[in-house]
This record gives sequence, C-alpha cells and structure tokens, in this order.
Amino acid sequence: MKRLLIPTLLLLSLPLAALEIRVQPGEVVYAYEVDPARGLYTVLLQNVAVVQKDGGPVTLDSLEIQVVNGGQVLQTLIVPASDLEKSAQRLSAMEAQGLLKLYDFHFQTSRYLNGLKIASNRTLSPGSALVVFGKPLLLAGLPSDGLAILAHGKDATGKPVEARTTLKVENHQSPNEYYFPLAGTWYVGAGPNLESPHRWASNEEFAFDLAALGGDGLTHKGDGSHLTDYYAYGRDVLAVADGEVVEVGADATEANDRLKQPGESEEDFEKRTYLEQAKLLATSYKAPLGNYVILRHAGGEFSHYAHLKQGSVRVKAGDTIKRGQAIAQLGQTGNTTEPHLHFQLTDGPDPLYSRGVPILFKNAVNTVGFSGSYLQTGWIVTAR
Repeated sequence: MKRLLIPTLLLLSLPLAALEIRVQPGEVVYAYEVDPARGLYTVLLQNVAVVQKDGGPVTLDSLEIQVVNGGQVLQTLIVPASDLEKSAQRLSAMEAQGLLKLYDFHFQTSRYLNGLKIASNRTLSPGSALVVFGKPLLLAGLPSDGLAILAHGKDATGKPVEARTTLKVENHQSPNEYYFPLAGTWYVGAGPNLESPHRWASNEEFAFDLAALGGDGLTHKGDGSHLTDYYAYGRDVLAVADGEVVEVGADATEANDRLKQPGESEEDFEKRTYLEQAKLLATSYKAPLGNYVILRHAGGEFSHYAHLKQGSVRVKAGDTIKRGQAIAQLGQTGNTTEPHLHFQLTDGPDPLYSRGVPILFKNAVNTVGFSGSYLQTGWIVTAR
C-alpha cells in the first residue's frame, strides 16, 4: 500500500529539534538511465549528514529516504540504528587516521561540515554530525516530488526529534551535443553503473574509463608488462565539443614498472597501486590525474581528460578548441593500473571538487546497434 508523507502539521507538533540534514552534493540528485525500455534509472546519495547544531544530545534511531511522486511515497529505504552506528564508527576512525583530509575531494566534509565534529556513534552532541554515504536507489521513472530524507531520533528525555529535507531528482539535459572522445571501437571498462567505483564519488559519478580490446578480448598483447603492449596506448584523444582550454597538466611521467609485472599477484599489484596513489596524493590532490586537459563548453559544463601520455598534450590554457580536435594521446600517467582514458563531464573546472553530470554521446553506437543511449559498463561502442 502506498503511504502518504507525514503531514506538515504533525511534524510541527513534535518538539523543536536542533537537528538538520545536509546533503553533499545538495538540492538535486542526478538520475542515470539504465534501461530506457522499462524506464529504469539509478540515483545515488553520495553524502548525507545529520547535524546536531545546539541543545542537548540526540540519539538517532533511523534515517529514512523516501521516493515521492504526486504526494505519495512509492519507495522507502531505511537506514537502521545499527547501520548508523557502523557509519559513525567508520568515518570517525577515518578522521583519526587522517583519511578524511587526504580524501576530502571524495567525502567533501570540508565543504559542507566545516567546523563540526564527526560523531563516533549515533548519539550526537551539539556541534557534531553523523555522515551516511553511498545510498543507491533503483527508480521506475522519475518521481515528480523527488526524494524526502527524514532523520528520526530521541532527545535525552526520550522525546522524539526529527529533521527533514528534500531533493529534486533530475534527468540531466545538456545544452550541448557531445561526441565520443576517441575514434574507432572501444570498451567501456567502467561507466556510471553502480558496480563501477566511479559512481560512488561525486566528482566522477558519471565518468568513464575507456580501453581498447584485441581479438582475444584482452587489452594488451604479450604479457602486458610494457606500455606499448596495450592497444589503446598512444591513440589520439579528441575534444567532445567546441570549447576553450581552461587548464592542463603536462609534467607527469610514465614507466613500465607501474604495470602489473609477470608473476605478480593481483593482491600484491593492488597494494602497490594503493601505495602509489597515496604518494601522489601527498604531493597534490590533482596528482592522481597524471597529465590532463580540461575544456570549458557552453552552459557551464566542463570536459576532463586524464592519464594522458607523457609529452603528448598539444594544447594550452586559453586555446580555442573545435569538436573532434586531437588534444593529446591516451596514456598511463597518474594513478592508473593500465593505459586508458579517464573521461568525465562536470559542472565546474576543478576535476576533483566539481560535480559530475551525466553525458550522452551523440555518435556512440554499441555492438547491438543501440545509439542515443547512455553508455553502460561493459559495453563495446563504436564512434560513428
């Protein structure tokens, strides 16, 4: 049975709460189309914080995420007390280890929780916040009233305390026509699907990792221990639309020893990759990008091209670029396990603090002939 939203008058009759819900990114959550024939979309709430601004302590009992259409609740996701406790403990531990600061571009606590303490459990003292992150939903259509988020708790006397906020759900429509950033046929190694690590970070939520495959379905010939073994390596990277170069990074280097070596286990290679990532982040939060180019397009949208080949960047800040123009070559600089192009579209020029937005490539066709569809992880697509 469909359940109505809690009436406003009922909410007002509860004791005045010092609780506040903050969402980062806020106001709007972008949906990603995963099955156009059935009208299915996914949305992901990246970071939801329940803040106790003042007053006495409040113990949270649950967080409720509602999908609301025409004033009715169609779907509800409950985050129970046990999960709230685990989330508080996890983020508090990360803060103690310095990881929140190191990965601030991911959690962005400096942007929306500045000056607040990270709670270590679900009892919030004044000036503290409990953060829940990465809550996905599968939607059958786009809800007209968006999402409602409610926090339920009790004050020190046992009286109920609540907070509520709402978010719009949008199917982003770009003012621009974008073309695929590579010529020929390519493998979408990671897209905006929920199984992709990209989707769980706001800056790269709708990003792509693009690689080339050989006839055997592998991305390389031989044992893959040399950069030149990879079919994608050195291929031209193309501007997706007319624009202006706003920033480039062109000093990063490449080396064969950053690739998985013969006899090296997946576990050892993964550990080595994480260590390399930490070293890069210690120098600059942009260092994991390697060599990169950022273009500004009409409508305040920015395309980002990362891990570009050493010495291959052909443009500079201020250059005017035409769609399809070669701006660099695909490489393996920065934090990457093998040569590929990391591409994303965002609402700002900062590659790690801007918000990712969905992109539809006008000229990309997948292996079964679908065109005009949002690309999915695992697809093989050809730029026509």
